[in-house]
Amino acid sequence: MPRAPKKSGTTVKSEKPAASARVKQSRRTSAPVQRTVTEVEISRLAYQIYEARGRTQGSPLEDWLQAEQELASRAEG
Repeated sequence: MPRAPKKSGTTVKSEKPAASARVKQSRRTSAPVQRTVTEVEISRLAYQIYEARGRTQGSPLEDWLQAEQELASRAEG
């Protein structure tokens, strides 16, 4: 089957852009990646909070929640 002639004034782009062009494009169009805080990180920081308090009695739940909040704020910024 015969092909239709190309219209004048049109340009044909290559199918795959150069690697550097793809990287630049992806940097412009990608949304910021949000970091996920893991339970291991929370646990470690909660233990550091406990140690900083002098290993005195306190609330492990409060230490955990404080650690979780601190790590979440770090991940955002």
